[in-house]
Amino acid sequence: MKFTIACVSVLTCFGLCFGQDAARKGSGTAGPAAVATNADVSYCFARQRGLDPGHLPQSYLVARLRVLISYRNAGTRPIFLPLERERTISYGLKQGEMSVLKEPLSLFEPPFKPMKDLPADVSPDSPVTPKNDVFTVIPADGEITPPLLEEFTLPVTRPGVFKHYPNLRGHKVYIKLRFEHRELTAALKTDLSDRWARFGVLWTGAVTTNTFVIDVPADPQAAPCKEDPTPDHPAARIDHSK
Repeated sequence: MKFTIACVSVLTCFGLCFGQDAARKGSGTAGPAAVATNADVSYCFARQRGLDPGHLPQSYLVARLRVLISYRNAGTRPIFLPLERERTISYGLKQGEMSVLKEPLSLFEPPFKPMKDLPADVSPDSPVTPKNDVFTVIPADGEITPPLLEEFTLPVTRPGVFKHYPNLRGHKVYIKLRFEHRELTAALKTDLSDRWARFGVLWTGAVTTNTFVIDVPADPQAAPCKEDPTPDHPAARIDHSK
């Protein structure tokens, strides 16, 4: 089932693209900039989950987003960082009035604890050889390859008893993402910083993307949500000129 794609455009970066969070919380090294570069949006009708389907409220409209995030390193040395990260989504009808989206918790994804020991597939002699899914390297004056893909859902018309959800139909919606990358214990960070110094600089910390906006149609075309959507349309290009 194909869904309508809403065009996405970027607002001015206002310095968010220089890793200011990383400089405050990370290893003391200027961190990467996180920039939303591509996105696609589809709409569908979701239902509340419950034990008794007969007593569930009506389905509500949601926007499903798939956003590509590019990490950019403006420094003169490569940066390597843990890929595991916790995500915070902020959105609102005005750029300066955003709320944090409370995403459902998963029993299979407990909160991160600082990494105490290296996983078995990571060599103490190199962050990337052999290849692993734990660390990645961003070259000096370069970008992460491949970009990070973030998928999430925004309620568009969801009713709430204990929480107010704004009706997003016919509005511009401002969105930004914050990522906190998994920390390492002080002992492990010191050890790896020394071992891996020839590859670059070990970094952990937080980054915040630029704010971008999606235009939600007044009457989005939608169908019932699928559990695992696989949009078959190309990503809508973010317009950096706006």
